Amino acid sequence: MKPFLYLVVYDLPSTKAGNKRRQRLHDLLSGYGNWKQFSLFECFLSTKQFVTLQHKIEELIKPAEDSLCIYILDATGIQRTIVYGTTPPRHEETTIL
Repeated sequence: MKPFLYLVVYDLPSTKAGNKRRQRLHDLLSGYGNWKQFSLFECFLSTKQFVTLQHKIEELIKPAEDSLCIYILDATGIQRTIVYGTTPPRHEETTIL
């Protein structure tokens, strides 16, 4: 079974605590996927990897202050992606840290 593409998009407040969480979130997501834009990661993950990541995200963020969305794309969604000025999403073997 091919992994799904998970787009993780986030916006955290520019406070001392928010900046600290943002850095920890960036470090976490860097172990799961590719940093594409300022607050966007592309992560090709198995279901088990996604569940693990989801739990780690839930432990890290503060929903009352932070905004984070995860968009899940299957092969059809990936094929229909329109890209300008960057590389299209492609699955590369990822080593989870």
